Amino acid sequence: MAGKKTFAVIGLGEFGLALATELVNLGQDVIAIDSKEDNVERISTVLDTVFVANATDEIALKELGIDEADVAIVCIGENMEATILATVLLKEFNVPAILVRVDDDYYIPIIKKLGATEVISPQKHAGHDFANRLVYEDYRDYYKLDDKYSIVSIVVNENREPIGIRNEFQSHNYGINVVLIVRDGKSFVPTGEDVIKGGDTIYVIGTGKDIHDFRNFINEGKRRRLQKATN
Repeated sequence: MAGKKTFAVIGLGEFGLALATELVNLGQDVIAIDSKEDNVERISTVLDTVFVANATDEIALKELGIDEADVAIVCIGENMEATILATVLLKEFNVPAILVRVDDDYYIPIIKKLGATEVISPQKHAGHDFANRLVYEDYRDYYKLDDKYSIVSIVVNENREPIGIRNEFQSHNYGINVVLIVRDGKSFVPTGEDVIKGGDTIYVIGTGKDIHDFRNFINEGKRRRLQKATN
């Protein structure tokens, strides 16, 4: 397990709430604040160190120990004035890692200049991921890792003939890696000796284009060959 750290989560909307809860589940020390009492109450059953406080109040942040955090995550979201002020205060506190949620790309360079070590754009990624799942019904999960690479889970057509991973990948350069196969409710990391079968859910990593091309081969290749044969 990774070393234990103290995380400060500022803002307990849906994103901040999920983040703080998962950090607690991972055994980390978490201090969380929100200006709304209702948001604080939602997480108070799993976290004792959660407080109603203003993220722009320097004295309050120090009293709560936010300035001693190893990592601070600003999850205020649409309130950019509060986001900017909180980022500046955290920088003045010399918090080693400052992660800031920004929903508007316009503010990303500003937040970085103010001291954020990383900017998070959850809504942008969520929209990108959801669009792919809407277009490709056999995509179950779509995780954009960065501007180039993603991890996607693809449900293989039930009628697909088994595909030997080693033989198929040696003869074609797909540019992707199959990192996990889920079959009959059980998961395993495949080797070159394994096969992909109809009904499997496979997790692949690669660029969006390479994953798209591989998905077409897995779930549409057979159909296209049949169409060509009948023409």
